[in-house]
Amino acid sequence: MSFIKSFWKFVRKLQSFVGTFLFLIVLVIFTSIILGAFFFDQSDDRQKADNAALVINLKGTIVEQEEFSSDPYGQLLSGGTSSNTRLRDVVRAIELAAEDDDISAIILDFSRFGGAYPSKLHYIGSKIAKFKESGKKVYSYGSLYDQSAYLLASFADEIYMHPQGAALLYGYGGFQNYYLGFLEKVKAEVQLFRVGKFKSAMEPFIRSDMSEEAKLASLELYGGLWDAFITEISTQRMIDENIIRSGIENADQMLIELGGDLGQLALEHSLVDGLKTRGEWVDYMQDQVGRGEKGKGINQLYLNDYLASKVNMSEFNRSKDVVAIVYANGSIMDGNMPQGTVGGDTLSRQLREARLDDNVKAVVLRIDSPGGSAFASELIRQEVLLLKKAGKPVVASFAAVAASGGYWIAADADEIWASPTTITGSIGIFGAIPNIEGTLAEIGITTDGVGTTPLVSAGINKPLPGKLKNIIQSNIENGYRRFLEIVAKGRNMTTEQVDEIAQGRVWIGQKAQEIGLVDKLGNIDQATASAAELAGLDDYKVKHWEDDIPFEVQLIAKMLNQDGTLKALIESKKNSPEQLLMNKITEKLSLFSKMNDPHHAYVLCLNCMGGFNP
Repeated sequence: MSFIKSFWKFVRKLQSFVGTFLFLIVLVIFTSIILGAFFFDQSDDRQKADNAALVINLKGTIVEQEEFSSDPYGQLLSGGTSSNTRLRDVVRAIELAAEDDDISAIILDFSRFGGAYPSKLHYIGSKIAKFKESGKKVYSYGSLYDQSAYLLASFADEIYMHPQGAALLYGYGGFQNYYLGFLEKVKAEVQLFRVGKFKSAMEPFIRSDMSEEAKLASLELYGGLWDAFITEISTQRMIDENIIRSGIENADQMLIELGGDLGQLALEHSLVDGLKTRGEWVDYMQDQVGRGEKGKGINQLYLNDYLASKVNMSEFNRSKDVVAIVYANGSIMDGNMPQGTVGGDTLSRQLREARLDDNVKAVVLRIDSPGGSAFASELIRQEVLLLKKAGKPVVASFAAVAASGGYWIAADADEIWASPTTITGSIGIFGAIPNIEGTLAEIGITTDGVGTTPLVSAGINKPLPGKLKNIIQSNIENGYRRFLEIVAKGRNMTTEQVDEIAQGRVWIGQKAQEIGLVDKLGNIDQATASAAELAGLDDYKVKHWEDDIPFEVQLIAKMLNQDGTLKALIESKKNSPEQLLMNKITEKLSLFSKMNDPHHAYVLCLNCMGGFNP
């Protein structure tokens, strides 16, 4: 019996070993396949760079960080994988290509581009302009140029368009739905507490139209952005600004004279250099940079392929002094939040990690946020103060939007940098709590109860007690005074001076510098260099200080998004007029699910979150 037991024990061990061995073989094969998909695009034109054109194929919107939910695995299974383009990837590729002898030109591809805020487009444009100083050319081709795409395309040496295409320049503006009538029909209301005559956040829930104060502030904001757009186009295309403005404002009559031909309209007004079919475009580029693999297509490399081929292992060396770039990207909420939303606890921890890391000598707080929870914003600000107390300079770098809470967390930075077209300010505060008592009553549900004090509330099922309303309004007013004091101290101003430019008003970066909310105009490169200078660094490494997304999630996301088919299929199911309308209403009302401040106090610029037409 002892022999039999020993024999079966040996068999089980052998089975376990064989099973493990086979598993390892399968894992190696599977990993090899995945890595192939992760590092190489499935393009027929894929090849080793040799006098090739680098294709900047922008996908989705341009973002500061990849966005993943708190459940990335569930997000993958639902098909909600990220398909946007990271700003720093585009910038790095352009910078590398300028010094790369194997890259002869850049091609801008907007076929899957979803747009971006002006500040990001101007920043990429400045990198393209720098690239052109190397003597290499930049080409752009598109079937249709919307406003965002054209701003970036204007930096190209040559712009081509399909004969049936169009360059759509129409100006900046913002429109949104107003829900007062809807709320009245369903017998619901939003109990609003606010300070600041320009703090138009939540107006859609208490009005049927835009207030005059909101119109005044918005027109100045959009006007500044539009002036910057026209100036850039004029400079890059060498067209008089007045001619551009006149052409846009009188496009209808000009188009009638051309028989409705939008392609000819763009050509005659020098917005493009030529009209080419796709076949003609390929032939032309083959003459410029050569043929692709097996003599087909264009000799070109795509953005992700190129970056994968340029991985430099020395960049992972942690022995040098570090300037850490910490991201505040998205709405600010209380607690721990996934990448794409600013969690008060999450960002505080990241700043604390940077403070406690001896290699980190300075921090750049990169902000792309319309704000959110006042409490979470204050938690983050306290960590900024602790970094400064530890002797580590903090430089705030504003991306597209740094408003309300986004400004709150930056106010104490040693320096604040912004793009001329950054949307910033919105120094104001509000609180909002829905009341759906009437809605419930319509379907036969009533709410009643008792409380030991006049402060006991039924939540959203009944109006707030009068005394509780007084407490919340008092807290909101105190929060506004606190906001003014924070900005005044951080910016070396009086509270009266801050109040003059606050009141919830939004400014573009250029104006914000003039009124003292911003120190210097410049991009993240300049902000980072300034942080290093403040820390007395000559030799340093830049590290993007982010939480790691699980590697397997990154791999699977890469496979699912290889050609965008999955995302396109999902999106196609959401485009009926009825569904789009419901999506708008649901999105607006879901705002309340993001309002998790423990004191119901929010420093949030809703106009900065949506309604803006870039």
